[in-house]
Parts: sequence; C-alpha cells; structure tokens
Amino acid sequence: MIPRAPQLYWLTEEFFPPQIGGVEIMVSRLSQGLSARGLPTSVITRQTEPASPAAETIGGVCVRRIEPSGQIKGAGWRAVTHMLGYLSRLGRILVHERSHYDLVVISGMKIIPLVAVPLCRLLHKRCIVRVESTFELHEPLSAQSRGEMRWLGAVLQRSLAALQRGALQRADWVIAISPEIEQLLPAAGVSRARIVTIPNAVDAQRFSPASAQRRQELRTRLGLPADRTLLLYIGRLSRAKGVDMLVQAAPQLMSRHPQLCLIIVGSGQGSFDDCEAELAGFVRNAGLHDAVRMYGATDRVADYLQAADLCIFPSDYEGFGVGLIEALATGTPVLSTPVGIARELVREGETGFGFPTRDPAAMVGAIDAALAARSRWTAIGQRARAAIKPYELDSVVTRYESLCRELTA
Repeated sequence: MIPRAPQLYWLTEEFFPPQIGGVEIMVSRLSQGLSARGLPTSVITRQTEPASPAAETIGGVCVRRIEPSGQIKGAGWRAVTHMLGYLSRLGRILVHERSHYDLVVISGMKIIPLVAVPLCRLLHKRCIVRVESTFELHEPLSAQSRGEMRWLGAVLQRSLAALQRGALQRADWVIAISPEIEQLLPAAGVSRARIVTIPNAVDAQRFSPASAQRRQELRTRLGLPADRTLLLYIGRLSRAKGVDMLVQAAPQLMSRHPQLCLIIVGSGQGSFDDCEAELAGFVRNAGLHDAVRMYGATDRVADYLQAADLCIFPSDYEGFGVGLIEALATGTPVLSTPVGIARELVREGETGFGFPTRDPAAMVGAIDAALAARSRWTAIGQRARAAIKPYELDSVVTRYESLCRELTA
C-alpha cells in the first residue's frame, strides 16, 4: 500500500504575490515546489493592504489571507492588539482544521511560533520553524517599538525573547537558511541535533546569463539607458538595506565615473524604515535625475538583472540575501556587504566585490575596483554562476520534501 503524502500548512506573515520580498518569494517558490512533488500545501498568511483575495489558488497552492492587514513591525502598542488578533485567528484555524494537515512549516520566529508550536505539540502535529534572519534572533522587538513603549518595551522584549526561545526549543526541526543563523541558534537553546541548514533557492533557469543582444533588448524594453554603465540596486527601499547610503554617494560616484548610471528598482511601501520619499527628494534636490533613476517595484527582477552591468547590495544585515544569489545566477558581477549568504559566496575579485557595512568610503572604493575590472566581468560572472549550483531550486525543494516525508513517516 502506498503511504498517503503528508499534507502541509505553511504559515507566513507575507506571501508573493502581491508582496515582493525575499521571504515572500521564497515561501511562494518552496510551497509551489512541494505541491508539485505531490505534497498538498496550503499557505496561511496575513491580508495585504490594499486587500488581496481572501482565498485563491496560486501555482497549485491554496493561499488564505487573514486579518489584520497593514504594517505591524515598528508600530509599538498598536502592534500588540494586531498581533494578538492575528494569533487568535491563526490558532482557531489550526485547531478547527486539525484533520486537514499533518505538518506545519512556519516562516519566521517573531510571533507565529508563539501559538503554532504549542498547538502543534498539543494536537500531535509535526512542526518546523524556518528562521529567516539573524535580526529575529538579536531583536525580538524592533527598536522603534521599544522606543514607543518606553520602559515597558524592555520588559516586553525580554518576555518575547523567552517565549521565542521556548517555541524554538519545542519545534521538531529548526531550519537555518544560512551558516550565520546556524551558528547563532545554539545560544537560543536549540539543540544542534535539531538544526537543519537548508539555504534559500534560486530558479536558475529563469535567472540565467543574457547575451549582449538580449541585454540591449531588455534595456530598450525597460526604458533603461542603452549606452551607460548600469549599477543596479534592486530590493526594498529601506534604511536597513543601505540604499540611502548608496544614493547619497551618487554625486561622488558620478564625478569619478560620468558614464555610470545608478538604477534603483523597488519600493519602501510596507517597510517600517521606508526611505523612498527621502531618496526621491535627495535625487530631485541634487539634480541627479539623469544619473540616478528610480523605477519602482517590479516582478521582472530577472530582466533588470540581465540588463545591468553590476548589481550592488549595501545591506546592514540579511537573513540570507535572495537577490544576491539571483544576481549571481544571471552572471551579473555583484558588490555586497558581508551579510547573509554573501559571506559564503562573494570572494573578492573572483565572484564579486565586498565592502563593510555602513562605510560609504569603502563602498565607493569597491565600486571603483569593480569598474576597473571591466575586462574580467565575464569571467567573474561565470564563476559566480557556478557558485550557486547548490542553491538551485530543484535541489532545495528535494531537501524540503525529504525532511517533510521523514518527519511524517
């Protein structure tokens, strides 16, 4: 008799579409990949703002969105009532629908595990927690919320940290998406025997190198300068991503490299440290319209990467860095701070160029070095493409499938 495939509920605060970000896109890819392997997968996430359908099927995955909508992170006391309402609704779903799933996968350790892990233990369901960022381990409550709550913020921070540690310790498996996170988990009380390191994945077929002709066609189609050297930033327009530092360095960069054009693709909407309006104001007041071009959010990430000459990631921190491996997969030389998976993949002058966090002078120096290495860009791109082989989507989905089947055997 062939055993029944385990049924999965994947819990996440955000999901693509419509939200565009590393965690959202990764949950989408992995859940659809598992569903295609014969593991029925449902995603339960938060409602978006503006509202998305409360229920729909995307790529074979049933996606449900529950209230509340809007920004929780950094919202201070307002976040508490939103969070409690969200956890209450999530808990009721897990209890009432306990016959519909065998295994729960949770993206992020901030709030969902506080209810989901204890309920899974109570209901005799298997449970996996995916830690999405080192930030989650260092800062259970954001600095913005702590500041608004004053002395009670420090109390709540300690309480949340204890609850999060307890949830991690009771999960069947804890997935670290990078070696950096793996090294931090034992300090949170997680037994090394229950830590599994599985990286995020890249669709290497979609994110592939483009010919020179294809690059020019994409520039025309996307409205990008055809004859300039394009330095691309693609991601959230938030201060934690270092994009403010990058744009503020633009006058210095353009004086040294007149043919350079900085392309900014993304939006700050929904980020607690949104700096989109600030960036647009700086570009306008500095008269940088020709040198710095802002294109807004997109779902055509591969096209922009293939059209660019260089791609830069000046983040203060990253849980992983999905955008980085996507750029590496397209063979676009990258410049990055040593955060997330960049520590493993960016080798100076071989697969990319590095610089320290929050160091504008070092960032400008790295851009100088990358531009001076133009004759080696093709070779650097080829080595970068080869380096992402362990991160290809099919391989990563296989590891998740094996883990899920093993847990529910």
